[in-house]
Amino acid sequence: MFKFMRVPDRLFKLVMWIVSFVFAGFLVGLGGKIVADLPRLEAPVSREQFADAAALKAARDEIRTLGEQQRQLDDEQARNRLALTAAANAYRSAHAAYGNWIRTRTATTDPQQDPEVVERTRNLDALKAREREAQGAVEAHDARLLAARQALATQRRAEGQLLEAADSAYRGALFRQQLRVFGARLALTLPLLAIAGWLVARK
Repeated sequence: MFKFMRVPDRLFKLVMWIVSFVFAGFLVGLGGKIVADLPRLEAPVSREQFADAAALKAARDEIRTLGEQQRQLDDEQARNRLALTAAANAYRSAHAAYGNWIRTRTATTDPQQDPEVVERTRNLDALKAREREAQGAVEAHDARLLAARQALATQRRAEGQLLEAADSAYRGALFRQQLRVFGARLALTLPLLAIAGWLVARK
């Protein structure tokens, strides 16, 4: 009779242990959910907050301006290179035609064609001058592009130095923020873990 009474008692203790573990898991899960939302309590810290705001804004504005200028120069340079290619092709084509014509003229040695030789030579010289002009435009744009790239690189270095100067203050603020979040998590989680441990130990 007494053994029969002890079975429900053991079963009851086992069920209480299971309920305690489930409740402890629930408390830890609830604590985890609360803890997961804690970083939203504070605004995120960024390196830019600790840099010289006016200098950083000026550097970034200059970077944007120089970037736009470089894109425009790249577009103009592409057009200049196309013009140079067209001028070079026109000169080569005219030079080849002139070479063929002059060979024919040499073979016939017709003195009446001398004025045409002079005119064709002038046309070739004009085409060569156009090619040189296009080449000069490409070279001038190369110089402007180089200056724009160097100015852009200088501004990016200046931006990097401003952010680097703010790095130690940023790291300190980030550490303090993480410490506050950790303290808040500990303050929320520790009582829940203590309650769960107490319930488990009590059963």
